[in-house]
Amino acid sequence: MYPDEPDRQEPQGGVESRSRRRPGGEEEPARKVTLAIALTVTFVFLLATAAGLGWFLSDGGPFSGGGSASEEDGRAADETGGDEAGGDQAGGDASPEGTVEDPRSGLTYQLPGEGWQRLGDDEVPPEYYSYAVYGSAEDPDAIIVTGSEQLHAAEPMAVAGVRLAVESLGGLVTDVASLEVEPSGATDVGGSPAFGVAVDGGGDEASYGRFLLVETGDRNGAFMLGINTDGGEEATAAIDEAFASVGVL
Repeated sequence: MYPDEPDRQEPQGGVESRSRRRPGGEEEPARKVTLAIALTVTFVFLLATAAGLGWFLSDGGPFSGGGSASEEDGRAADETGGDEAGGDQAGGDASPEGTVEDPRSGLTYQLPGEGWQRLGDDEVPPEYYSYAVYGSAEDPDAIIVTGSEQLHAAEPMAVAGVRLAVESLGGLVTDVASLEVEPSGATDVGGSPAFGVAVDGGGDEASYGRFLLVETGDRNGAFMLGINTDGGEEATAAIDEAFASVGVL
């Protein structure tokens, strides 16, 4: 028989002792790290949510009832139909005053003072491009028109000027034979060769007219005709004034 063995004692620092010293074991630091990360993420999420809510409720947000400056400008332009048109538009509606611009003939002139009006495109005879009247549109006392004609290959400007003056008068005056059409001389308009023609009523002081032919290149001639049949001296002076302002576009 073996002698009685002394009672075995649990070695110091055993499982129970280690558990008491580290009640949390190896998992305690990991829990602390996880908790810190969760709190950080939650804080960031709340901060982002607050910032987003503030933007939604701000002046620039979608629920603020307003928009950006460009959006406001766009809506204003849509409501007003875009930019407003300014000045006389060539080939536009009738205008009581202003500058007449005829891009098809290439001529421009200042419409005379009161009593004159430019007719709209739908009222202009097909042989002319622009049509201004003094007095009633249905029965005017004086007229100023512009147009364009192809010049003959070897036709001098003087001959072309008289020919086109007579042809243009044929659409405006019933008795062209009663008018005297004579050359008034060569000139230039904006550096382009031009030729003037005088129209006289043959003793009738109420009849007065002027015709101007401007060579605009490629043997093309732009013309302007003003005729006063019953407008008196005021209409005659207005025609002279309009012809003095002729230019090229």
